[in-house]
Amino acid sequence: MLIEKTAWPSNKTCAAMISVNLDAEFFGKIYYPDVNVDEGDILRLGRTGIRFGLPKLLEVLDRFEVKATFFIPGAVVKRYPEAVASIVERGHEIGCHGNNHEILAHMTVEEQRAALTEARDLLTKAVGKAPAGFRMPEGEISEETLALVKTLGFSYSSSLSDDDVPYVRESCGLLELPIHWELFDLPYFAFTFDPPIPPGQSRSARMDDVLKNWLYELEGARRFGTLFNLQLDPQAIGEQGRIFMLEELLTEIQKAEDVWVATGEEIAAFFGA
Repeated sequence: MLIEKTAWPSNKTCAAMISVNLDAEFFGKIYYPDVNVDEGDILRLGRTGIRFGLPKLLEVLDRFEVKATFFIPGAVVKRYPEAVASIVERGHEIGCHGNNHEILAHMTVEEQRAALTEARDLLTKAVGKAPAGFRMPEGEISEETLALVKTLGFSYSSSLSDDDVPYVRESCGLLELPIHWELFDLPYFAFTFDPPIPPGQSRSARMDDVLKNWLYELEGARRFGTLFNLQLDPQAIGEQGRIFMLEELLTEIQKAEDVWVATGEEIAAFFGA
């Protein structure tokens, strides 16, 4: 089988992007789009992620000297300005994750424009520069959404799961940095009783199994020259027992020496976006 590998900087065999979805309590909208995020287990878990999980995550990233890309909804910027400031101060990239974690595909183009413009402006004020990256806040977007993202000045999207390497979407000319569900910690570990998250599942995943999944994916990225795009949420990876998973993964990445660890903006710049 012939596989044409992507050329990465400095003769690296693959790239690794450590991305963080800072959803706080808005994570509940992934499972229940109309849920009230201001009450119950969803609110408590969201606040716990910001208060306890985020500092642990930032400490590990500092220790391994890794710059991550944090995708943040506009509403989280307004609710947790000090948390966002702590991320900015450490030099991490900040990207847009919608405004209120809305389902953009269910909105008109003008409604989408208003939501994403407000989110972009909030992030610009918090960071001091306009965000380059966009990640869809909910599980449905349209080609109109991606065209709008391009029009609003974003350099890249990291929202779709239709490839293993960065590519330019022909319909709108926007660079896409693909993601994959198995490299997202929250579906493995999110767990609440009221309302039940995830629906129909009685317990969270085993940490050893999840870490093994990630290490296999890393080895696959190295073998086939692809993008290893990890998605983290502080309320999942920042739990006191799970933070060791990230430490183990980053240790393996650094030991490999052939992995280019970069932010989304750096990867987009390499591809000319």
